[in-house]
Amino acid sequence: MSDTPPVPPREPDAPREPDALGRLLRSIGGRDWLAAAIAGAGAWVAAYVVAGISLLLTVAIVAVGSGSSGGASIDGGFVPDSGAATSAPDLQSLLSGISVLLGAPAQLVALADFGRLHVSGSVPLFGLAGSASLGVAPALVLAAQVVIAVVLTRRIRSRSLGVPQLLVTSAVTGLVLTAFTTLAGLVLAIRFPASSGVSISAVHAIGIGSVLGAFVVGAASALLARPSVLARGRVLAVRTLGTARVAVGQVGFLVVLVTVVLVVVALVVQPSWGSALPLVVGNLASAIVSLGFLGGVGVSGFGSGAQTASAFGGASGWLWLLVLFVALTAVAAGLALAVRRNDRIRTTLDWVVSPVVWLVVGVVVFVLGTGVFSYSATGSSVVGGSGSMGVAPWTPVVFAAWGAAIEVVARYLAPLLVPRLGSRIVLFTSRLVGADPRQVTPAWAAPAAGAAPTGAAPTGAARTGAAGPASAQAAGWSGVPAAGDQPTADASQPFVGPDAASAAAPMSPRAKKVLVRSLVAGGAVVVVVVAGAVTAGILRSNVWGPAPTVRSYVDAIARGDAATAERMSEVPEDAAMLDAAVLKSAENRPSDVRVGRVATSGDRAVATVSYTQGGKNRSGQVELRRTGTSWLVKDEWRVTAPLAESVSITAASALEGAPVTVGGKRVGTISDGTFRSLAYPGTYRVQVGGTKYFTGGTKTLSIGGSSSPYVDFTPKPTKQLTTDAEKFVTDEITACAAKTDVDALSGCPWYGPYDADGAVKYEVKTMPELKVETSGSGSIQVTSTSDGVIGYDYTSYFGDSGHQEDTFDVYEFLKVEDGKLVSAY
Repeated sequence: MSDTPPVPPREPDAPREPDALGRLLRSIGGRDWLAAAIAGAGAWVAAYVVAGISLLLTVAIVAVGSGSSGGASIDGGFVPDSGAATSAPDLQSLLSGISVLLGAPAQLVALADFGRLHVSGSVPLFGLAGSASLGVAPALVLAAQVVIAVVLTRRIRSRSLGVPQLLVTSAVTGLVLTAFTTLAGLVLAIRFPASSGVSISAVHAIGIGSVLGAFVVGAASALLARPSVLARGRVLAVRTLGTARVAVGQVGFLVVLVTVVLVVVALVVQPSWGSALPLVVGNLASAIVSLGFLGGVGVSGFGSGAQTASAFGGASGWLWLLVLFVALTAVAAGLALAVRRNDRIRTTLDWVVSPVVWLVVGVVVFVLGTGVFSYSATGSSVVGGSGSMGVAPWTPVVFAAWGAAIEVVARYLAPLLVPRLGSRIVLFTSRLVGADPRQVTPAWAAPAAGAAPTGAAPTGAARTGAAGPASAQAAGWSGVPAAGDQPTADASQPFVGPDAASAAAPMSPRAKKVLVRSLVAGGAVVVVVVAGAVTAGILRSNVWGPAPTVRSYVDAIARGDAATAERMSEVPEDAAMLDAAVLKSAENRPSDVRVGRVATSGDRAVATVSYTQGGKNRSGQVELRRTGTSWLVKDEWRVTAPLAESVSITAASALEGAPVTVGGKRVGTISDGTFRSLAYPGTYRVQVGGTKYFTGGTKTLSIGGSSSPYVDFTPKPTKQLTTDAEKFVTDEITACAAKTDVDALSGCPWYGPYDADGAVKYEVKTMPELKVETSGSGSIQVTSTSDGVIGYDYTSYFGDSGHQEDTFDVYEFLKVEDGKLVSAY
């Protein structure tokens, strides 16, 4: 045996404790992992389907609008109605069509996740290159994403998750949605067929914005699917989320209502923008709702200053009706907020929470109701720009002000109105908006036989203020105290439940009468104020706005009342034809005048006017300026750019200085070959006078058509010109015959004799027959139709005396200079 003692067996190492992250991941069950992945994937699929349906509706509306063309255009080709294709499309065109069909919805989903649609191209032959981007989140596509993510999360995910597990699964939902959006956007990018000399890159909306946006949308939707889990034991968080629920309910109801109205209007009126409605109906509704909240919409950038429109800028009666409806929903939201709180004691922090919540909702409306655009191009020079169109950036601040007003309603008006509403309405509202936990326990409980004394802590529904049975809630709103209830002056009494404020002593008949009269008086004041605001808005836009001014102005032109039109406008200098006599003489003046869209920016406005002229529809624009405002709403507008076109009357230099007469009124003279003036729409008889030798004549000039008003006058010769031109040439011939030196015959129609030595005696035997002609430029040509005969006696170099006769012709150019005929050369 060995003396070595035996070695005791070694105990196995204790299992290592997993780290915190491992424990967190292991605590999440397979069902919750699956729910997170399905919610992200399902959100993308739902958004893709809604985007595809929107595109198909848009294409269908466009096809119906252009159905009279007799065929359909695909990739620049024409498909006849018979259905027989003349040739099969090439492979590139087919692949391009497939990429558009499948890729366009995927890009809309990326846009909904706050991506930007990028396109770039180049023409190397001309050294041109450019790019552009568009950013607008289709509200319907985004709403489908959020709704499906929330529904799937609520249906599949277990309710036992803690906040850490909830954050992890929500992040997984965001990552899955990001992966689907990014991969689909890149794989299904829109590609155009290759073309010689032109290169266009793939069109997609994937970028850092879409990646972050998809993650935030997916994670936030899953995280807020059950907001009560996040706010366990946190009263302030629950109340903040409850306020957000009311705010989203109010704004969401208004957006849905405006969306329905837009769809009905598009179906009935069928406006030109109806084809784009399936894609942007949610965004357009958000922008209109912002106007109802007294916000603004406008355009900024694009090389000009910001232009903003609001309800105070001469809005129509329909917009003020929307403002009234927003005010009513704000009162309802305040009452609903009070029902959810179910408490008469509010903290000072609520004055911050409500405006902030409505501010956040306003930011969401601003994001959904605004689109951004940028472009750049390079060639011989570099041009570029960016801009935005939609809700004004200051609109969320207006939403915050509405939140403060709603807080006032919940604090001060709701305690008076809510107890007087029917129990059914109150219970329905309570189920709709939920209930907040109460911070303050009641100071008393209704004692019953053998019950605890007054001041005992309540239990059950009395502690939560919202979990009581429906019968208790109904009793709390009935206004009649239950048997055995003891009223106190504690202001913490809730609206709903056994400890409801209705347990207080009933109001005396006098108090009821005072309350009723106060409510009637307050309601009357509200009605008068709202009605006054609506009436003032209607009067400001329909009576004292730019549109009525434009209508009166164009009606005066249609009547031929140029004096009234002149009093309403700023007449520029070149406006000689804007005269009463001239306008009165015009035929085909405007009729059936209609004032269309009026764009107002500050003190400036531009109105589009349509009218009938000569049986044809015409249109034009009138610019106005606000010159003053009285009584806060009565605006005074003046036309700065009249409904007139520039007339150009041209004539040759021969008519320089000739008077221009229209309708018997001399309006000017031809200067430097032209007369210019503004003129109202109509048909005029224009007469250009003349001089001693030329006259312009009379022509008809139509103003208001598609072509620019222009008329050219060709000078017409007078009888005096023929007489004086013939006399001018005859006198020249006579003057030439009086000369005796052969070398002095320059400019004469003959020359000779060549062998004369000394003086020569000329005698015109026969004068030529002359013909006077003029050209369109006013030049004068005198030619002979039969030759003249000239005789001359002379002595030759050899000393012989001789007599000869010869014929000559005339080819003379003349011009008028200072009212006299002179040789042109």
